[in-house]
Amino acid sequence: MSFGVWDAAGVAVKAIAYAATLGASGAVLFLTYSHSLIAGSERVRILRQVRRSSVIAVIAGGVQIMVTAGSMSGNAADLVSPPLLSMVSQTGLGRAIVIRAAGLLFANFGTSPQRRPAWFAAAGAVAAATSFAWVGHTHSLAPYWPPILLVGIHLCAAAFWLGALAPLLTISQTGDLAVVAATAARFGAAAQYVVGVLIAAGLVLLWLLLGGLSQLWVSAYGRCLGLKLALVAGLLSCAAFNKLRLTPRLTAGDSAAIHSLRASIRLEMSLAALILVVTAALTTLNGPPALE
Repeated sequence: MSFGVWDAAGVAVKAIAYAATLGASGAVLFLTYSHSLIAGSERVRILRQVRRSSVIAVIAGGVQIMVTAGSMSGNAADLVSPPLLSMVSQTGLGRAIVIRAAGLLFANFGTSPQRRPAWFAAAGAVAAATSFAWVGHTHSLAPYWPPILLVGIHLCAAAFWLGALAPLLTISQTGDLAVVAATAARFGAAAQYVVGVLIAAGLVLLWLLLGGLSQLWVSAYGRCLGLKLALVAGLLSCAAFNKLRLTPRLTAGDSAAIHSLRASIRLEMSLAALILVVTAALTTLNGPPALE
């Protein structure tokens, strides 16, 4: 299958939507369980990240509708065609974007530098993160509710993990060793279970969508999925290094570990960005073998 400009635009805008939405949602969850450890100035910086990512996510959703409308005819003029925009807005994609925007709105209204995020802020963050489950290949499986539920769980776990990276980097830049150690330890303690759930849900989805292990190397979808799995393995290695090597050093008072932590988090963020691009390609360009 040829790869054209509309395909590139679709993958790019979806990857941005993933990154901004999961980043904002995960940061709100991060503030929920780490609020007592973070000083007011760092909370302000993290909340700015949430606001900025939320705006980008909403804009990306609007652009996604425009790109989808334009790709239907292959005519750039149809990016702003009212009939096509209306048609796309009434699909699963349109509903997902509305839910995403509403969730991010609640997430932002329920957060402030002075207090722990309200319950509806966390609920909004979860709604925004799982909004991507409202559209996609799993809707074509029968029965479709179990895989959609798995996608939602997978997305929540991804938001928890990936959305914590930017806030953790912000905390690591304070230079307060005790705060950095305590925050990294709290995140690591929860993440070991969350990442386990993420992997379990992902493996079940992999089996359902591939239809057979051999599809990993004989289909374009499987090869792209294999690339994603390799990147996830790299991300897991960084996370394991942080928890097993760097966090104990931080707890023991080794200030040099902060510099290593920053470098590791930046590497994790780079790998996460690549994973989201590959995921966007997976959900945009090729259908899974199980649906062929």
